Amino acid sequence: MSPKPSIRDVAAWISSTDRQVQRLDEGSSAVLRRRFDFGVQRIWTAFTDREQLGKWFGRVSGELGEGATVMIEVGAPHQITSQILRCEPPQHLVVTWWYGGFSPDHVDEVELHLSADGDKTLLMLEHRSRARDDWWFGAGSGWEFALVKLAVLLQGGDPAALPVEELDEKLGALWKSAGKSTKSDSTNHRPAT
Repeated sequence: MSPKPSIRDVAAWISSTDRQVQRLDEGSSAVLRRRFDFGVQRIWTAFTDREQLGKWFGRVSGELGEGATVMIEVGAPHQITSQILRCEPPQHLVVTWWYGGFSPDHVDEVELHLSADGDKTLLMLEHRSRARDDWWFGAGSGWEFALVKLAVLLQGGDPAALPVEELDEKLGALWKSAGKSTKSDSTNHRPAT
């Protein structure tokens, strides 16, 4: 993407991202797969450095280490509380995901895998929930929007310059489609990790 992202940049992103909704034994998951044109360490740092997180994702408070609990402000009505369950730099991160204002019994899990592909990185992000509704629509499009912002930042651009409404509309339609194709699929499985 160019420093000032365009609709053409957004179209390229959309066509080269794999998005899936998977039914699990106890709920479902939203899965994103994407290749980034940067090495694993650079992507890992963007996920674990407070300053970079603030530019593409949200403001994080609390210690950033395995076992710690962090609070994340992403512009939603409620803060997100996450406990860092696994942290294996620079490739694997697993956190809990709880939206304040909802029952603490409804705690999701988010897993990030980074793997080297030459000098590029294959990213797999899975957000799992026991919720039975279409929660993945917002979570999937929300994560993908954040990753588009990350791509813009990594290429020296300003994530705030993205065409928010148009991108939100396009991503929403893609995640609705991913969910519809899953409803007809009776298999319950997790992606290979």
